[in-house]
Amino acid sequence: MLFFLVALLSTAAMLLCAQAQFAIYEQYLLQGSQFQNDGRYTEAAVAYNAALGEVERRLGPEHITAAEILFNIGSVRVLQHDYSGAKMVFERSLSIREKALGPEHVQVGFALWRIAMVTHNQGQFATAEPLYRRALTILEAQLGSTHAATAVVQMSWGKLYLAQRRYSEGEQLLEKAIPILENSAEIAQATVAVALSELAGAYLRDGRYTKAEVLYGRLLAVVRRKPEMIDGDLRTGLHSYVSLLRKMKRESDARRVDLEIKALARE
Repeated sequence: MLFFLVALLSTAAMLLCAQAQFAIYEQYLLQGSQFQNDGRYTEAAVAYNAALGEVERRLGPEHITAAEILFNIGSVRVLQHDYSGAKMVFERSLSIREKALGPEHVQVGFALWRIAMVTHNQGQFATAEPLYRRALTILEAQLGSTHAATAVVQMSWGKLYLAQRRYSEGEQLLEKAIPILENSAEIAQATVAVALSELAGAYLRDGRYTKAEVLYGRLLAVVRRKPEMIDGDLRTGLHSYVSLLRKMKRESDARRVDLEIKALARE
């Protein structure tokens, strides 16, 4: 009986110790998320790496939880424009996910998408394309062709094609993605704005002014709801709207839109 009680107490102590260790790892993750949301990326990376160290020590470096934390670390490196560093940790996360979950799992698709994006940002277009293709194939199979995550990959791949001047292929992907993105409550408005700006710009380059104007109008409506999303790329897209109106000999509309953009950018 005494032996049984000692064993029971020992087991309880081990469980409490394990819970405490995981509480530490979760605290680091929470800190990392808070730092990341506040734009304190260096501190976020330190917290995420501390969480990773705890998980690797307790569960091993190939545990699926390590893959999720590596994904967070890679996301911070993207925000820091450290694309080579981001690619390295995303690839490690992908390797763990493929082994733990199988090559067709949705989480594998997400990892492939992130690797494709950083490869794209590094200007390695030929390498990025098959990664986007595989990511999209997996997500369409697992989530469906009308899922928001699938549309995000389509948007990213479409942007790659536009950067390669493969305008027809890029437009097709963006035209599929935008209605899904616009109607999804899960997608950040900034993502919708980027997609609209990219496709409107493609139409403008091709001289399809009426189609471009419709999309620029939708872009401006999105920005009105959240002016703080305006960055360098979106500002360029919005000013292209002004240029379009001037090309269409609508100077009064161009001045009105220009004044509104400047007012929104100050908010």
